[in-house]
Amino acid sequence: MLFNFDEGLKDKLEFVNQSIRDLDLSDVHPILADPSRYSITGGGKRLRPMICMLCAEVVGGDYRDTREAFLALELIHNGTLVHDDIIDEDLFRRGTPSVQVKYDAKRAVLTGDALLSLGLKYASMTGNPKVVHMLAETALKMVQGVALQTFFRRKKVAENTYLKINYLKSGSLFECAAALGGIVSSDIPEDYEALGQFGRNFGDAYQIRDDICGVYAETEHDDLSRIDLLNGDISLPLIYALDSEEISKQDISTLMMLYLGEKETADIEEVRRIYEESGALGRSIMKMKDYARESIRWLEGFEESRAKSFLIHLLDRYYISFSPESRLEVVL
Repeated sequence: MLFNFDEGLKDKLEFVNQSIRDLDLSDVHPILADPSRYSITGGGKRLRPMICMLCAEVVGGDYRDTREAFLALELIHNGTLVHDDIIDEDLFRRGTPSVQVKYDAKRAVLTGDALLSLGLKYASMTGNPKVVHMLAETALKMVQGVALQTFFRRKKVAENTYLKINYLKSGSLFECAAALGGIVSSDIPEDYEALGQFGRNFGDAYQIRDDICGVYAETEHDDLSRIDLLNGDISLPLIYALDSEEISKQDISTLMMLYLGEKETADIEEVRRIYEESGALGRSIMKMKDYARESIRWLEGFEESRAKSFLIHLLDRYYISFSPESRLEVVL
C-alpha cells in the first residue's frame, strides 16, 4: 500500500491514481509514451498531490479543481527522477527497474524530457499564469538541487549547505504542492504564501527523515549497498556524526572511508551504532521535528477544518511521532 491513509483520504487517493491512469499521452509517440507511463505509474506515496488537494480544501476550495496542477507537478517530478537515476546510475526506482534499465539510457534521457514537457502542458491547462510560474520556478530549483548534490558528492559539506540542497531538492516540491492548492482555490496571496511555507517545512523534514530511514530501514541483506553514505551523498546524520566529540577517531575514520569511497561495504549495525553514540541520530530527529512543528505553525492562521486536521495528522504520523524504535514501520 502506498500509504496507510485514513478512510477520509481514500477517495482523494483514488482520484489521484485515476487521474494518473487517465493521463492523455495520445500526442506522444509510443517510443516515449510507453516509458513515460511506466515512470509515472510506477508507484509512490502520492503525498504531493494529497497535500495539494488538502491545501485547496483548507482555503475552501474543491480538491477536484487541482487535478491539472498536481498532475503537472507529478509529471515534472517524475521527469527529474528519471534523469536522477541516469546521473546516479541507479538500477531500481521504487523497487522496480529504472527507466534506463527497462529501456535504455538514451531513451530514458528523452523520456525525462518528455515528462517535463508534459508537465508544462498540464500546467498551461490550468489557465492560471501563477500556476505555470510556480511550477517553472520549482523545476529550476530541483535541477539546481541535483546539480549541487552532484557537485558536493564525496566533499566536506557544512550543515547550511546541506539544508540549502535539501530545500532545493525536496522542500521546494512540497512548497509548490501546497502553494498550488492555495493558488487554485484562493485569490488571497497571504493564503497560498502561508501554505507554501507549510509545504516547505514539511518537505525539509521529509528529506531528513529520508536520511534517517536510509540507514534505519531494514534491508534484504542488512548492508549499506543502497544508502547515501556509500554513494558519497551527504546526509544530516553524517554531518552531525563527523562533528561529534563523543566518538572515537576510528569511528570517524570508518564513516569517512565509506563516504569517500575508500571502503565499499560495512556492517550497517556499525553505522547505526556510530550515529547513535555520536548523538547524530538524536540531533537529526530533533531537527526533523523542529521543521514539522514549524510546518504546523504556518497552518495556525486557517480556520479549523477536516482538511487542516488531516494535514496535521500527516505531520504527526510522518515526523512528530517518529522514533528509531519504529524504524520498521517508517520505510519510505
